[in-house]
Amino acid sequence: MRPLFYRLANQLPNTLFVEVPVTESNANLHQGLGVPSLPFGHIYTPEGGLVEESRISRRKFSTFTLKLKSYLSRSCELVDGEVSSPYTTLKKDDVASSVV
Repeated sequence: MRPLFYRLANQLPNTLFVEVPVTESNANLHQGLGVPSLPFGHIYTPEGGLVEESRISRRKFSTFTLKLKSYLSRSCELVDGEVSSPYTTLKKDDVASSVV
């Protein structure tokens, strides 16, 4: 995992990456952060604080990378059919009747 982590950090030089090894002196830190297993990743943003957290394995690293890059670019991909509008669709008559 370490090579993947360092490679990603090198690809994104304007992003702060922090590696926190587990030692006897900082075991409480990991517990306080709610880290259930290692390796584990947190994504923080200046506006939102902690926005993502997940276990990271070789299999899941690409998903973690995509999530991180979506926060950096402030956009994400939406797959057709997997999302719906949170807004109610109004008919033309409904809109016209509500205007005073």
